[in-house]
Amino acid sequence: MTRNSEVSLADLLLQQKISNRLLAAQLRATMRQMDLIVLLATTGASHADIAAIVGTTPATVQNALARTRKKQSEQGRRKVELGEEEK
Repeated sequence: MTRNSEVSLADLLLQQKISNRLLAAQLRATMRQMDLIVLLATTGASHADIAAIVGTTPATVQNALARTRKKQSEQGRRKVELGEEEK
């Protein structure tokens, strides 16, 4: 922190990064990497930010999200084919 107990923007950003890493470490213990990536993506974090938190590369994040979107799209098509679409 800076003098006189003033909190700078840099201090707040550092604290947020540390908090995010601690939370990610806890979640990694209970979640699959892909699930954690999808969860973090819902917060609006960039691929680079998610990669830094999870401990992987932005390309891996991008691929995981693409696979998730493809899987969800396929599941949606199957529901329509089976007549299970939402009404």
